Amino acid sequence: MFLRQFHYVVALEQESHFGRAAERCNVSQPTLSSGIKHLEEELGIPIILRHQKFQGFTEEGLRIVEWSKRLLADRAAMMEELAIMRDNMHGRLRIGAMPMSSPLLPMFSRLFNERHPSVQIDIQFVGLEQMTLGLTNFELDVGITYLDQQPLDRFMTMSLYKDRLSLLLPDNDWLKKKSTVTWKDAAKLPLCLLSPFMHERGIMDEAFAAADCQPRPQLESNSIFQLAFHVMSGEVATIVPENFTRANNAFKGTREIVLSGPTVSQKIGLVWAKGAPIQPMAKATVDLMKDAFSNGQLRKEFGS
Repeated sequence: MFLRQFHYVVALEQESHFGRAAERCNVSQPTLSSGIKHLEEELGIPIILRHQKFQGFTEEGLRIVEWSKRLLADRAAMMEELAIMRDNMHGRLRIGAMPMSSPLLPMFSRLFNERHPSVQIDIQFVGLEQMTLGLTNFELDVGITYLDQQPLDRFMTMSLYKDRLSLLLPDNDWLKKKSTVTWKDAAKLPLCLLSPFMHERGIMDEAFAAADCQPRPQLESNSIFQLAFHVMSGEVATIVPENFTRANNAFKGTREIVLSGPTVSQKIGLVWAKGAPIQPMAKATVDLMKDAFSNGQLRKEFGS
């Protein structure tokens, strides 16, 4: 039984095709097929459904896929922990983030790179379902999201700061003299908003409903940055996390006004898979954010 055989199994599950799985593993297709067949013989169970084309895994095979991912993740974690012991942490930190956590990410990346300069950071903007699946399958090291969501009960969490929502406006005469704005006033403006299927949009819709109003957005997108670019054009407004423009100062010609009536406040934090010991990349992230919280860096930036 060799580690590469588990790589073959995971690659086949991800590609659902023998040829592409072989390419992913940089081996020939006969080599991959032979490696999986030998693993079946060693374990005494069929792993894949035997057809000319890949048709899926047997029930036992699906369990082998799960164990293969865990074994490969534990092997990677061992190597990362040994690198930490040598004060030479390297590899890739894989973060699954919700779009509304964008203001945190530049600060986090800067602090992490200062502490672990040999680690490459990979940030993916994903929905909650994809985030929890990625953490479960060891395809993500940590997530950054709202902590009030029920599926997170299966994971470890750490609160970072409370997020309030602001109205992002073109720098024109709209609501020029106001320091705060109600959701009802915001609903009267030409708006562009996040897509209806997104969790963050649901929070916004609840706030509009609580203010007894309903917006009619001219444009919807799953990219908060695309919305901000549209605001720069001077034709629409949108809703963003408080301090969005301060953290992402590329959006010139825009300004923020805090939304109230009701004030929407949500806890944003880290999420990672349960387990002992904690995976090294997740531990490095948690340790960094604990230090940022205790030394006041998070409070300075986000008022946490």
